[in-house]
Amino acid sequence: MNPTPVPTLDALAADPARARELPLHVVEELQVKCVMILNTLLARQLVARTAQATPTELPDTLLDVNVAATRLGVSKDWVYRHAPKLPFTVRVGHRSVRFSSKAIDEYIRQQRRRNFY
Repeated sequence: MNPTPVPTLDALAADPARARELPLHVVEELQVKCVMILNTLLARQLVARTAQATPTELPDTLLDVNVAATRLGVSKDWVYRHAPKLPFTVRVGHRSVRFSSKAIDEYIRQQRRRNFY
């Protein structure tokens, strides 16, 4: 009695009717292999899509008042008046003020959420 050779997945894809001739233990063996391959491919796809969806993180930069005001859509005067209360203000020395780029982005996201709901 010759054992039934296990066809390759490529051979079965080319001629799916061959699956009808296979003994149950061969069908089960092929199913296990297919599930293992499918899980590996799905994991690879998930990792690739997550990497695409998550932009490479840029370092935080400190912005001067002109750039901060432009990003916020307000005047320089408004930024200076509200600087002590704004969560993205960074004091540099005694008199100089800069503004965190990342924190401004987060502030804008929060304001949009607050105004949306």
